[in-house]
Amino acid sequence: MQSQGSLAETSLKSLLEAAQGERSTGTLTIRNGSGKSASLYFLFGHLFHAQSDGIAGDAAVVSALNWPGGEFEFDPKAKLPSDETVKAGIPELVQAAESTPEEAAEAPKQHKPNAEEAPRDHPVAERKVEAPQPRRGVKHRPQPKHGREPIPVPAGQVIYDSLKTSFVDFPRLITTLEKEGYTGYVRLLTDDASGLILFREGLALECMYDAGEEPSGLVLGKQALQRFNDDVTAGHGVLDVVGLSSELIDGLHELTVSRPMYTELYASWVDMKALLKFLNDRKLSGSVMIRSGGGTGVIILSEGDVAGAYTSESRDISDKPDRALALCEDPNAMIEIKSADSTTHTPLDIDEVVAAQRASALRAPQAAPAPPPPPPPAEPATSQIPVIPQQATATYPVQPRQAPTPPSVPAMPNIPPAVAPTTPPASASGPQLDWAAIVAELQAMAEDSLGNRARKVKDILGAADPSIQGIEAAIDQVPSISLLFVDSSRLEQLAQEMRARLKSHY
Repeated sequence: MQSQGSLAETSLKSLLEAAQGERSTGTLTIRNGSGKSASLYFLFGHLFHAQSDGIAGDAAVVSALNWPGGEFEFDPKAKLPSDETVKAGIPELVQAAESTPEEAAEAPKQHKPNAEEAPRDHPVAERKVEAPQPRRGVKHRPQPKHGREPIPVPAGQVIYDSLKTSFVDFPRLITTLEKEGYTGYVRLLTDDASGLILFREGLALECMYDAGEEPSGLVLGKQALQRFNDDVTAGHGVLDVVGLSSELIDGLHELTVSRPMYTELYASWVDMKALLKFLNDRKLSGSVMIRSGGGTGVIILSEGDVAGAYTSESRDISDKPDRALALCEDPNAMIEIKSADSTTHTPLDIDEVVAAQRASALRAPQAAPAPPPPPPPAEPATSQIPVIPQQATATYPVQPRQAPTPPSVPAMPNIPPAVAPTTPPASASGPQLDWAAIVAELQAMAEDSLGNRARKVKDILGAADPSIQGIEAAIDQVPSISLLFVDSSRLEQLAQEMRARLKSHY
C-alpha cells in the first residue's frame, strides 16, 4: 500500500480496497485540503475504527469517501486504538457513499439537528450513516476471575493494546513478529484465563497459560501454546503486544524456566541491600522476586547490574530497585532468587505444536477409512526414487553371484527398469548439473518465502536424491507439509516456483 499520495490520483475507495487486499495494518490519515481530516485504522486488512471531526465509525468513512480530493498518508507503525466503531464492510460503505453522496457529506455537521428531517428524504441511506454514531470500543479489559497472571510483566513499548481477538488474524500476527525479529511479549487476557508468549529476536522462547482451574494451574510450553491458540481462535478476550529489551526478556524467561537459587526467604530475615550487593559481586544474571500483601516486585539482573525493576502495581521499568524493595517492609514478604541456567533452553517449536494439533484433528474424522490408504500413497510419493537404487544395489551384488538363473528370472526384468530411469537423467544432464548448488538455491527460495518456518522444507530438499527425479519428488512433498501459520496455498505456490527454477537448469 502507498505510504502517501493524492486522493485525486488514488481514490479513497481504491485505498480501502488495497488495504483489504494486502491485509495491511496501520493508520490511514486523509485530509481534504479544507481543514477536514479523517483517520482510518486497519488490522490485517480489517477496517475496525474511523474518526473524523467529531464523528466516528461508518459515518466517518462514508463522509470521507465523498471528499472530492485531498492528500493521504499511511503509517504501518502507528499505535492502534482499542475502539471498534466500523461495523459495515468496505463494499457496503462504498455503496452507501455512492447512493447518497451529498447527504453523506453533510451528515457530520447536521446529524443531530436534522435527525427528524433526514428520514423523510433518504430514510434507508441516512440510517446506514447515522446508526453507528455511538463509539463502541473495548469498555474494559478482561480480568481473569482468579486475578492471576502467569508472571508479572512490565510496561514497555506498546505496539498493540487491547486488540479484540475476534478480529485479530493471530497466525499472521505471529508470522509478522517473527519476520521483524520482534523482542517482547504477547499477552492474552480473558475473563477466565491469562496467557503470555515471550519473544526474543523473532523466536518464541516460552509460552505460559494460567486458566486458574486450580492453585497451580499454570502450564508451559506446547500445552500452554495450544490453549492460548484455542482462546484466540474462539475470539476470547484481548491481546497486548509489548516490546521490551533483550535483557528484560531474558530475565523474564529465566524467571519462568530456571530453578530457584534461594527461595522462601522472609523479608524480616534479609538485608536486601546487602543481598543485592552480594549478587552484584557475583555478576549474577537472573531475577529477584518479592511477593507481599501489597503486590509483587521483580528485579531483573544482568551480570549483577539491575537491568530493570518494577512492581505489579507500577509496571513502569526503573533502573533502580527502590519500589520493589519497598515491598520488603512487609515482614512476611517472601523473596525468591533465580540464576540464569547455564544450559541452553530450546526455543518453543510453534510449528511442531500446531502441526501435531492439525494432524490429530485430521485423523479423527478419517479414523475409519484412513488405515488402508496411508501406506500405499505414502511410500511411492515420498520414497519412490530412493527405493529404486536401493533395490538395484541390494539385488545386483547378491543375486547374480549366488543364483544366476532360477531366482533372478523374475528379478532380472526388474533390474533394467530400475537402472533405466536413473540412467537418462545422468547421461543427459546429471553430470552437467551441480546438484549441491541447485539444492542450496531451492533452500534459499524456501527461506525467502517462509523465513524461520523454512526448516522442514530445507531438510526435505537436503535429504533428496541428487537427480532430477529426486529433487522433483522432494518438491512434490512441500504442499503437504504442515507448518504453523503457513497456508497450504502458499506452500503450493512455493512448490510451483521451485519446479520452474529446477526446469531452468536443464
